[in-house]
Amino acid sequence: MNGSGKNKRYLLWLAVGTGVLAVAMAVLLGLQITQKRAIERANDLRADSVTALVFQFEREFLRFRQTLEASVIRPGAPDADNLTLRYDLFLSRLSLLRENPTTELITHRAEYQAAMPHLDDLIAQADQVMAANPLNKKDLATLLVAFNTIGVDVQALSLAANSEVAALLESQDKTMLQQNDEIIRLTLAQLLFLLVAAGALALRQRRQEQERQALEDLTHELREAHFRAEAANRGKSQFLANMSHELRTPFNGMLGMMSLLESTPLTPVQVDYIKTAKGSANHLLTLLNDILDVSALEAGKMTVNPEPVHLAALLSEVNALMNPLAVEKQLKFSIVVQADLPPWVLADATRLKQILFNLVSNALKFTEHGGVTLTIVPRPRTDGNTGLAFLVEDTGIGMDDHVLSRLFQRFYQVDGGLARKFGGTGLGLEISQTLARMMGGAIEVESTPGKGSVFTLHLPFTTCPAPPNAGMSVAIQTLFKPLPATTATHAPATGAPAAASGTAAPLEALRVLVAEDHPVNRKFVGILLDKMGCKATFCENGQIAVDAAQREVFDLVLMDVHMPVMDGLTATRIIRAMPGPMGQVPIIVLTADVMNDAKEQAMAAGVNDFVTKPVQIGQLQAAMQKCLAVAPPALPAASDPAAQA
Repeated sequence: MNGSGKNKRYLLWLAVGTGVLAVAMAVLLGLQITQKRAIERANDLRADSVTALVFQFEREFLRFRQTLEASVIRPGAPDADNLTLRYDLFLSRLSLLRENPTTELITHRAEYQAAMPHLDDLIAQADQVMAANPLNKKDLATLLVAFNTIGVDVQALSLAANSEVAALLESQDKTMLQQNDEIIRLTLAQLLFLLVAAGALALRQRRQEQERQALEDLTHELREAHFRAEAANRGKSQFLANMSHELRTPFNGMLGMMSLLESTPLTPVQVDYIKTAKGSANHLLTLLNDILDVSALEAGKMTVNPEPVHLAALLSEVNALMNPLAVEKQLKFSIVVQADLPPWVLADATRLKQILFNLVSNALKFTEHGGVTLTIVPRPRTDGNTGLAFLVEDTGIGMDDHVLSRLFQRFYQVDGGLARKFGGTGLGLEISQTLARMMGGAIEVESTPGKGSVFTLHLPFTTCPAPPNAGMSVAIQTLFKPLPATTATHAPATGAPAAASGTAAPLEALRVLVAEDHPVNRKFVGILLDKMGCKATFCENGQIAVDAAQREVFDLVLMDVHMPVMDGLTATRIIRAMPGPMGQVPIIVLTADVMNDAKEQAMAAGVNDFVTKPVQIGQLQAAMQKCLAVAPPALPAASDPAAQA
């Protein structure tokens, strides 16, 4: 029997036992009340007993007879006053005897029925004698004879009253004894029941203690299992972090070198080979990113960090990345916005672009003819914030209701099976939906088989003013398709940051300290910095970088995180603690680690920006310009008098 059944049975027995005790207590209460009433009646009999009435009557009868006898015997005139007083007292006692309710105990007795008629005759005779004035002694003598004659009846009446009262008291005593026996039996039954109940409670308490101990043991086992699971999860997270670093590091060198090779003179066949290799590498990188994102979401490590975002600039980045994919498939791709689009909002630009990249790339992947349109529509909200809807509409294969019901499930693929036409891991839509919900929104989809689909990303935004350094960003290109003339439109670049000409931080002749342990990555970063006109100093670990920073002042530091001897975050903290200009030098982390709150840990250590590998030259250049725009260049090294001058 399960725990619920045991509890129900226990509660049933408890209810039955409580009912039995309640009935027993009610019976005891009834017996107590009956005893109380019997005692009260006994007290009433003692206070106003028929024996007392008969006794008082007999006493007044004898007193009047004695006074009457003295008046007859004594010479001279009778004492009329004394005789009259005694006669009146005798009559009053006789009246009480007749009218008192307690006399009912003896009215059925033969003694009472025989004495009352004689007393009536005697009273009639006495009334005549006592009415004479003066009293006649001869009549008094005759009356005395009558009183002596009825004396036997009066004595019999007293005996009858005593007998009835004794019988009544004996009956009440028997009743009280019976009730007392009942009380004793009920009390013993209650005591027995309480003993049984106490034993049952003790047994249940023992079982509960055993169950509690078993529960504690189970809790301890679960806690140990939880600790083991946490340790395994930490091990998995560490493994993923290590794998992320180990995989991204060669990706960085491989993609970087292929990009550099692509910029050299090549034959058409070589260009095709490089593009194919880069496509495969980028596909592998996308799969790696999806797997790491899922792991981060499961571990609760992925967070949303809102900051001022220029929507036009963000849409320009989406266009710059997605448009080549559309051109490659000979599809049309356009971005449509409305005129009242807010220029700046608080949002996590990285997560928003991740969702849009996923939705648009999926739409392009499942579309063979026609095109894909990204439409941004403001949606006012009741809380005063700005709601935006990002509609990704395609003319692709579409989906039926069965597919739509499972679309956001992990690892689900629209064309699952052995003969798959489209690739993918089945993780992108689930990740996008989770990120949308983390930002307070959601993704909805409508689709018709053979006609296409519409994915709508609903997100709440808070408008904000442009940040102080907005003018230092790269200019936004106006490459978007306007709405029809019936709808208010504007180029997304409206309100965009100023162009870079004359305002972007110069990168030529910068002294850059590069801490990187991987030789291929050092070579790749060195080529990128050389193309920018920077002077690079390379270090193989964090300790060498710290030593170099103590000897020479640099304008910028590019710091890897995972390095032997001393890691990059420790080296960053040491550099930040240095006095003088070097303690304020801009530090950019270049790392393949995107797990375990890597960015938050890096920012807490004091870095200025966080760039993940594989690194592109435009990405690195933008990060360097951003850091140099908000931080003044370091002073020249003290050992260089010409530079100081």
